[in-house]
Amino acid sequence: MTTTPKETALFKKGKLYSISLSDLKPDPSQPRKHIDDSELQELKQSIEVHGLLSPIIFRQDHDKNLILVAGERRFKACKSLGKTTINGIFIDTEKYDEIALVDNIQRVDLHPVDEAEAVNNLKTKYGYTQEQLGNMVGKAQNTISDILGLMALSEEIREDARGRKELSRGVLLKIARIKRPTSQKKAYDALIASLGMPKKEIKRPRLTITKKAITSSDNTLKCIKGIDLDALGDDREVFIDKLQELLHEIQNKLGSIGA
Repeated sequence: MTTTPKETALFKKGKLYSISLSDLKPDPSQPRKHIDDSELQELKQSIEVHGLLSPIIFRQDHDKNLILVAGERRFKACKSLGKTTINGIFIDTEKYDEIALVDNIQRVDLHPVDEAEAVNNLKTKYGYTQEQLGNMVGKAQNTISDILGLMALSEEIREDARGRKELSRGVLLKIARIKRPTSQKKAYDALIASLGMPKKEIKRPRLTITKKAITSSDNTLKCIKGIDLDALGDDREVFIDKLQELLHEIQNKLGSIGA
């Protein structure tokens, strides 16, 4: 491992270096826009006990500045701990944003909004198909379609949602499919309000006696239709007796209706 000032550095692709934290600049285009405080604290504790297990990834821009490609949480944790250097692997590619996205996905799950924006940026910048994007990040094409579907969320909703790690892609996708912006915002606000409610306070509508009767009848019909009499074996006669008993009760009910 070598430690080299950035002014005279001749970095080699794939090599490991000890880099001064003060020389590194975060990349504003990196996928992870929000870092959870609790996750950062856990990482700091891990680094204090075990040291930095995974190096960051960095590149040089046209002015020879050192730019952080992947590992912003590790960078911030080390800086917060008062460390002055960090281990980093140098990359030399114009498609550094691809590496940043894959690295973030493989380490700690990106928030669905951050993931959607990063994948959409690659699609727009390089003209990738959904299949190509899927191969890059190891996800099925239909998953990539769902990820990109979150871009239908308004910018206001995306900004608010990215700070709420409890929101899943599936939940946000339902809201993204609402076409009217006002209806979309109303649905999102209702979702956020529901998240603040304890589970026991979420009241489900009570079924009326009529609805209960209809539901019970539907379930009985489905059950009877799904039974193969020939497969019942020795229990076939017992089941036929039950069917006749059920038929008798049905006839009594229908007779009372006529009366």
